[in-house]
Amino acid sequence: MNHNGKKHLTLDDRLEIQQALKEGKNFAQIAAMVGKNRTTITREIRAHRYEVAAGNDCLHRHECPIPGECRKRGIACPNQNRFCRTRCQQCRTGCLRYVQEACQRREKPPYVCSACPGRVKCWLIKMEYDAKTAQAAYETERTEARRGISLSEEELEYLNTVMSKPIKQGQSISVVWQRHKEEMPVSARTVCNYVEGNLLEARNLDLRRKVRMPQRKKSGPILRVDKLCHLGRTFEDYRSYRQENPEETLCQMDTVEGKKGGKVLLTLHLLNCDLQLMYLRHRNTAASVSEIFHRLRQMLGREKFMELFQVVLTDRGTEFTDPLRIEVDSDTGEVQCRLFYCDPQQTNQKSNAERNHGLIRYIIPKGASMDHLTQADIAKVMNHINSYGRAKWNGQSPLDLFGKIYGQEVCDLLGLTKVPPESILLKPELLK
Repeated sequence: MNHNGKKHLTLDDRLEIQQALKEGKNFAQIAAMVGKNRTTITREIRAHRYEVAAGNDCLHRHECPIPGECRKRGIACPNQNRFCRTRCQQCRTGCLRYVQEACQRREKPPYVCSACPGRVKCWLIKMEYDAKTAQAAYETERTEARRGISLSEEELEYLNTVMSKPIKQGQSISVVWQRHKEEMPVSARTVCNYVEGNLLEARNLDLRRKVRMPQRKKSGPILRVDKLCHLGRTFEDYRSYRQENPEETLCQMDTVEGKKGGKVLLTLHLLNCDLQLMYLRHRNTAASVSEIFHRLRQMLGREKFMELFQVVLTDRGTEFTDPLRIEVDSDTGEVQCRLFYCDPQQTNQKSNAERNHGLIRYIIPKGASMDHLTQADIAKVMNHINSYGRAKWNGQSPLDLFGKIYGQEVCDLLGLTKVPPESILLKPELLK
């Protein structure tokens, strides 16, 4: 029994928990072993468990003939002339008809599959707990809470306005900084770090005397608006809130990047119809996300905004670290939606949005620059993707369903226009 008197779990504690789960011990027994409260054990397991893919977990796997469909999508099927109930995982990312079948036992104690008697033959996604993985995640969370730069979004924007243009014109950081040193919120050395960390429009290539040699990879400065933004908004909190409010509509929010340091997309994926809204942003900052939510409130009005965006789930990117400006109407102070975060490095927890990004990548390949695109271009991409029928909805498109649920008026407000099926183009040529 470990009564070390420490507040936090150690790696030894987590190794004991891992072994006890394999032996099928309950939470009360595990808590007694490590000398912690039972609630602590429950939170530890639910916070640090992770998914392990097995075989084909699609709901339709028993009746869906996969080989012909795979060939149409250019996927090499390893199980030719057989059905997709075989141990193939291709349809999880390549098939629009894919609907995940989840084991309900995962949401009951012990919340992992370590001691499940049917574990070996189960094809569904399993939940596992690993002590070293949990310890690494804990250390990452602790480090993240201490990192970040001390500027507000407004101060960073001022710094960008004053410094970037003259730097791009060939002037040195030190000279520009000296000219404005009375108003500068940071030192010249810190400005160099911000340029290197892609926090300003000026880049390393704009610095004349920057050494032209490969740099060792290192994490740059992070602008985290609210370092405590995850408190009360974790994935565990999200699960609890969904259990209490299952009727509220769910939106998954994410960022799609183009060329590093260039323009990016904000995507808002509505799960009740698979419609995905897309907005172009010049820089990947919290202020740019907040601005889009401000525009959506003005565009839709209070009632329609609150109908569409009741619960928002996103990852822990720094662009999402200003939750109050997303949740609260800045004009009235009213909380109009709830924001929650996935666990660290668990983007699968918003898999619907991630899967729909595959359609965006058909048109805007990964790594391709979006700097030449406008919001009108992105609206075209959005309308073609949302007009594309889904087998999951019996051939109906997300735009068809969205119109039935919310009405044509909301479609018009959001700039959603149906593209005829024969005109849908999901290739880069759409933007050429």
